[in-house]
Amino acid sequence: MDIYKELRNALAREVERHHLSGQSIRIRCKALSAVEAIGNPEHDDYPIIKGREVMVEATFQGSRGQAFADEYENADYDVDDLLTMALTSNTQRASFIAGLNAIFRHLGLCDKTVHCKDAEPLECATHLPTVIGPGKKVLLIGHQPRFLEVLAAHSQVRAVDMDADNIGSRFSGVIIEPPEVTEEAISWCDLIFATGSTLVNGTLTHFLDTGKPVLFFGVTLSAAARILNLESYCHCGH
Repeated sequence: MDIYKELRNALAREVERHHLSGQSIRIRCKALSAVEAIGNPEHDDYPIIKGREVMVEATFQGSRGQAFADEYENADYDVDDLLTMALTSNTQRASFIAGLNAIFRHLGLCDKTVHCKDAEPLECATHLPTVIGPGKKVLLIGHQPRFLEVLAAHSQVRAVDMDADNIGSRFSGVIIEPPEVTEEAISWCDLIFATGSTLVNGTLTHFLDTGKPVLFFGVTLSAAARILNLESYCHCGH
């Protein structure tokens, strides 16, 4: 499944339908600071605050689209550029996904393309039990501290993360495991709860067609969730 081809084809259809091709309006991608991206939350252990990730933001006709990434560029793109640019690196994919989110938001095809701020990440986590019922075996892909706290209190949880500084550490009673255990952990779980950043780092397809339900979280997946018909959770996104 070439999800990037599907996303690009969906974008091409909307560009043609809404006569966006050739417009001089540009999509400007930039990396936001931690404060710009999530404000000043009560906790300081989020990956973006620790400098492990950045928030890439694109704007299109006043609409904003964002994507979490570990690599980024500050660049200007025409709408047409998104239809032809290479998508072989995290940097390129982050710009493309942020741009896709901005355009689809402008067209009213998706919402929640801008990350929540300040106290909202904690509020988002508190609503998680209404979506993920108690007692399930949940595999968390991507260490999100508030989500892990809530999940550990209501479910059996395993957590896999790519950050070497997290692997082997214990958070909320759960030891963070390396990506190498992912296949075995998928077999163990009842539900995969995965960060939308997997769309940028190229691992999202690893969690599809596993026979296990998948729920993705975060603003990165806003447009892609609609295009690819994926389940997503983003309670406090804007």
